[in-house]
Amino acid sequence: MSFIIRLQPSNIQFSAIENSTILDSALNAGIILEHSCKNGSCGLCSSKIVSGEVISQEGNKYIQGQVFLTCQCKPTSELVIEAEYYPELSAVTRKVTPCKVVSIDKDDQFAILKFRLPPTTGLNYLPGQYINLSYQGVTRSYSIANANISDGLELHIRRVPNGSMSELLFSDIKIDALMRIDGPIGTFFIREDSRPIIFLAGGTGFAPVKAMVESLISQGSSREISIYWGMNCSSDFYSALPIEWASEFKNITYIPVVSGDDPEWKGRRGLVHQAVLNDIKDMSIHCVYACGSPQMIAAAKQDFVNVGLSEKQFFSDAFTAFK
Repeated sequence: MSFIIRLQPSNIQFSAIENSTILDSALNAGIILEHSCKNGSCGLCSSKIVSGEVISQEGNKYIQGQVFLTCQCKPTSELVIEAEYYPELSAVTRKVTPCKVVSIDKDDQFAILKFRLPPTTGLNYLPGQYINLSYQGVTRSYSIANANISDGLELHIRRVPNGSMSELLFSDIKIDALMRIDGPIGTFFIREDSRPIIFLAGGTGFAPVKAMVESLISQGSSREISIYWGMNCSSDFYSALPIEWASEFKNITYIPVVSGDDPEWKGRRGLVHQAVLNDIKDMSIHCVYACGSPQMIAAAKQDFVNVGLSEKQFFSDAFTAFK
């Protein structure tokens, strides 16, 4: 059995595939709804039911007026939901393709890997999206860290203690290693707007921020850009690019923030999103692009909305470390 799902306010509709979640049915129909983790952790795919009913994987029912996760629920009737549709992603095609490692830059905690793709791949993505990387039977998600695919594909990877993929990449990886990518995926990309942008990054959440900033620079954007990057200690800041951008472009400001006990650090301290709140008392004219842990993103969204940020101007991509 299948059901028609209609979206508001776009009035786009698609047919739900039996035994598939609403999000998967939409994606299979080429309808890109907001999402990230697809496992129910990030909450980005939450939608409100206008009419109809859905059921979660745990058997919980949601009816008119309730909010549910499209990645975790299937319809049990015809359905109308409030959910954003992104026509900007209609020309982006998800593909599975091999890739080869062409450069490795790593220390004990962070690695920057660059890959070469087959010239016939024709991979197209929006800066901010991510891919699934597969190697020796292990698959993990990583944000694309460069704006221009002609430069290959760049990923930033943090070492997770006893992590299956990160241990492979930090101990075994060599130039010309053959891997596979699946992507691009996700709805994290820069919306057309003139608002001042706040980029909020935790750890390797800097990766999609780098791609987005590169894109804005290449476009000659004059938008005011503030980059807040949080790390546990000062030695963890693995890229000097934000310093270079802030030095070269008058519209870019960079604020690194250290949250841990680092006696050598003379700069800003504390939670990275709190640094934003300390600097900007009224966020009503801003938009925010945040990438980091689900906890960081949840706290930032709530606190930013409390000082005037529109919920519709908070865009995020949450990542969870897997073993």
